[in-house]
Amino acid sequence: MHTERLGHYEVELSARQFIHNGGWAAFAAIHGQQDEDDEHAARAAVFPEQRVADETVFASEAAAIAGAREAALVVLGDLGTVNPPR
Repeated sequence: MHTERLGHYEVELSARQFIHNGGWAAFAAIHGQQDEDDEHAARAAVFPEQRVADETVFASEAAAIAGAREAALVVLGDLGTVNPPR
């Protein structure tokens, strides 16, 4: 799993390999900023972990992670929270 900080959000990116064909699926989760005063508080899930790019089977783990990042940037852009890099 890869974790990135984008603005006030923590984005978790992951990939899982299909057992039947060896391809990879992309997953992403987006969490809100954690309160610095309470390090034990749960982070708010803005976008709970789920498969993104549902119809896409990626050839490698790295490609799936890149696909998950692209999908997370679209979600954050739709929320008006970040301007995705082009």
